[in-house]
Amino acid sequence: MTFSILTLNLWNINEPLEPRYAALAAGFKKLRPDVVCLQEVYRDPKSGRSQAELIADMCGLTHFVEQSGLAIFCSQPAALLTSAALPQFAGDPPRHVVLAEFLIEGRALLVINTHLAYRPEMIEGRRKQVEALLAAIKRQYPESGGMAKILCGDFNDVADSPAIRAVLNSDEKFIDVFAECHPNDPGFTYSPRNRYVEQSWTLDERIDYIFVNRDLMPKDCAIVFDGNNGLDFASDHFGLICRLEFLPPTLRVG
Repeated sequence: MTFSILTLNLWNINEPLEPRYAALAAGFKKLRPDVVCLQEVYRDPKSGRSQAELIADMCGLTHFVEQSGLAIFCSQPAALLTSAALPQFAGDPPRHVVLAEFLIEGRALLVINTHLAYRPEMIEGRRKQVEALLAAIKRQYPESGGMAKILCGDFNDVADSPAIRAVLNSDEKFIDVFAECHPNDPGFTYSPRNRYVEQSWTLDERIDYIFVNRDLMPKDCAIVFDGNNGLDFASDHFGLICRLEFLPPTLRVG
């Protein structure tokens, strides 16, 4: 079977909220993801409700978990939920990783959502945070094989950075889904052409990722909420969606 997962840094409650919510609702209606991971989830200032509650209604995924500004939505309830604090550095807020296990069509799926340190110079810090989140996965699942795993989020780092290399070189055997599907496309997810990006920013960067292990086969992957294909900007980040297929154990990649 195939299913789709979408990741997006929600950009918390920055204005203009109503047009951004409208773009999200329209996008979810068009894309119909089966799993959604969001970063920077806050409390809506007008309703007082968690943005996770509001977005669960928008995307039609009534089951969600929310911790430390990270939310994971799915059509199925989480069978297991755990989280871990990541190393913290001066000038940056606390960072976490959230792990939620779901049962999809009888197959166990671990979804891991995170948001790493922001400041550009914190290159080594983000590498240490990746090591910590990989250790959290290992503690929960000491055997690396046999469980389909997705790691996604806002890594605030480019594809050749130490943090991303640490993900790809880990025992989990993660692959970068966008790079796998579009090897010649830079896949920028943060860009000054986004009207919500601070206009003093001049760089195009790919800093949001979906990684999967060898129990999943990427079918396709796309940048969304980027002003193209009828999907308006909903955040200062673009989103990323991919369609995946469970592989039988005998056909695992790698």
